[in-house]
Amino acid sequence: MEMLRRYFNGFGELSPENMEQLLSYCVEGKLSKRQKLIRCNQTVDSIYFIMDGFLHYYMHNDLGDQITLKIVSPNACWTVIDSFYDQKPTYDECQALGEVRFCQIKRADFVRLKEENVVLGRFIHRVTEQILSAKMLEMKKQMSMSVEEKYLDLLNSNPKMVQEVPVGILASFIGTSRDT
Repeated sequence: MEMLRRYFNGFGELSPENMEQLLSYCVEGKLSKRQKLIRCNQTVDSIYFIMDGFLHYYMHNDLGDQITLKIVSPNACWTVIDSFYDQKPTYDECQALGEVRFCQIKRADFVRLKEENVVLGRFIHRVTEQILSAKMLEMKKQMSMSVEEKYLDLLNSNPKMVQEVPVGILASFIGTSRDT
């Protein structure tokens, strides 16, 4: 939980009481390699904080090919934000690439915290805004870079990902094939 506490501190200072209240709603979980966190047609009801390991977030196109949407790294909050807020099933899937440790806040607890504590409500709003903002910035960045630039950026910004994530998934993520 210390990693999560440090992550939350990056969004502004909370009183010790508010931090403890927020952390009390965070439930730790673990996934084994290839275990699904999110399945197609599931309504996503949690926000996840990844403590260790990598998640493969993907969809299938009309031909049945797997298209990588994101590789979720440690020390990040993540969810399928449209499914989480709209409470509609997602067509995407998310699977552990190795052992993954995470914390989650269930949607019901998220709503309760926002209603019961104005300070935590604003704080949680900043966290979810950051998730959406990061998604938009990543999309914009991915669209403006060549495949080679994307790979070099990954090597520079997340060498552990390049070492641990299978080549085919990395290739899909940067928009090329494994053979290229």
